[in-house]
Amino acid sequence: MEKHLMTHTLFGQELRRDHEVDFVAETDVIVVGSGAGAFTSAITAAKHGASVIQLEKATEIGGTTKKAAAAYWVPNNHFMREKGWADPKDDALRHMARLTRPQHYDPDKPHLGLTEWEFVMTEAFYDNAGPAVEQLTKWGALEPIPWDIQPDYYAQMEENKAPFGRIIYPHRFGGAPDEVGDGTDMIAVFAKSAGEAGVDLRLGHAVSKAVVDDQDRVVGVIATTDAGEIAVKARQAVIFASGGFTHNVDLRTSSLPGPILSGCAASTNTGDFVPIAQALGADLVNMNGAWLAPMVLDRAIANRPDQVCSFSIPGDSMLWVNRYGKRVVNEKAPYQDVVPTFWAWESQKAEYPNLALVMIWDESCKQHHSGDKYGNPMIPDGGDQAHIVRGDTLEALADAVQERLAEYADRIGGWNLDPDFVSTLKSTIERYNDFASTGIDEDFHRGEAPIELYFNMGGRPGNDKNETMWPVSDSGPYYATLLAPATLDTKGGPRTNPDGQVLDRSGEVITGLYAVGNCAGAMSGGSYWAGGATLGPIITSAYLAGRHAAATSTRVEEPAAATF
Repeated sequence: MEKHLMTHTLFGQELRRDHEVDFVAETDVIVVGSGAGAFTSAITAAKHGASVIQLEKATEIGGTTKKAAAAYWVPNNHFMREKGWADPKDDALRHMARLTRPQHYDPDKPHLGLTEWEFVMTEAFYDNAGPAVEQLTKWGALEPIPWDIQPDYYAQMEENKAPFGRIIYPHRFGGAPDEVGDGTDMIAVFAKSAGEAGVDLRLGHAVSKAVVDDQDRVVGVIATTDAGEIAVKARQAVIFASGGFTHNVDLRTSSLPGPILSGCAASTNTGDFVPIAQALGADLVNMNGAWLAPMVLDRAIANRPDQVCSFSIPGDSMLWVNRYGKRVVNEKAPYQDVVPTFWAWESQKAEYPNLALVMIWDESCKQHHSGDKYGNPMIPDGGDQAHIVRGDTLEALADAVQERLAEYADRIGGWNLDPDFVSTLKSTIERYNDFASTGIDEDFHRGEAPIELYFNMGGRPGNDKNETMWPVSDSGPYYATLLAPATLDTKGGPRTNPDGQVLDRSGEVITGLYAVGNCAGAMSGGSYWAGGATLGPIITSAYLAGRHAAATSTRVEEPAAATF
């Protein structure tokens, strides 16, 4: 059947016809980006015989991956199988479906309550994640280290039959055999492998347009460089792995379901692929989805390229309160689950009472739990403590918090503490201390889930009731910082098939166009399955996209219709 040609009138500025441009370079496959998804696609395509040019917007490689802990979640991986740890497909799919669409979940339905597309994509992830990691490891593109001590975020759920073993970390580049690394190490290994595979990596190339032929097939890109715009031709495919739209304030504000003050994605993640995909008629999905996490308000306002979210906040004589001095959340819950609390709306006062949460701790908590890993706000003495305020009394602490909030009034709508904040806070602390003395948090069940204990990073000596709780001291000094809603990155974009091919609104493949990672629509909805549930699916989909793109013929056949 002849495919109807698009006129490209609405978003024409993001597209060029091939007869209108002069290509300065030509290759089989173009990959846009240089994070885990981009490198995986580039290496895989090269290993399958394709020539590859990789274009990175920034002047350094790594994207958001370089800033991350870089765990990747891989069901039924080879480490689990070697240990005899079962992770059956049906059970794993039920677990992921339960988290993705809890309001629709039904284990007796064919798709478990997921849409057909979500189910097919989730099934493809389970089927291919393990083989992808094994193949990338054989190529030297990954150096995986199993991390069996970290539970899944929802290890306690009935549907989770394999709560340990799915999480893998990168090896420290050049380190001891079992030394765990992070995103910097993962990117170093990827870059080395890509170089050995012959990938032509070019920095400072911001892709802003797609080039299409007279059959509306994607045949190249336009990139902006210091020397001006250049056109690069792709004989087989263009794979976008350019990240989400965390740092596009307009798109973020109009798409996400609540206030987001910033994010820790790479500063180049401004949603460049969204208008290109729209211009090509792509079907956008999950645009209201994001990988959420709290961030210190001072860091969110500063919006520095090196800023991080607070993924793991240890501490026992520590609690979070809203502008009224009330606890409103389990402070140890997974970071994704904390953020919707910031979005609570008070209709009679027409306000977000939790727009920022005041994290308060005492001197003993500082001594036992200070650190700088995973965004811990309790920075040790000698480190950067500019975001921390101090008071010898709760009254003095509240005054310091109010002064800090006043500095940011124009960024947070004048949000500040209620006049009765201190008196309510004292009652809140008294109630919290009663819970801490018994080890049972009757309000929010803090410390009852395995991941909450893991994130606390150990308790203080003598605490044999609940290592995440200890009475707050009745005397100062006290410390506080402000936490705000943020993202690791967004996860909305064009719908793809399991091979990463972008689909139009009729469900047909847009020939020559692929998307992987956070620039593509995620099948996980608003959920965050576990630590590494970002990079696990990203690496898997990027592997499949690179393999498929390398095997694609050079524009001689019409694409097959999608099945969704």
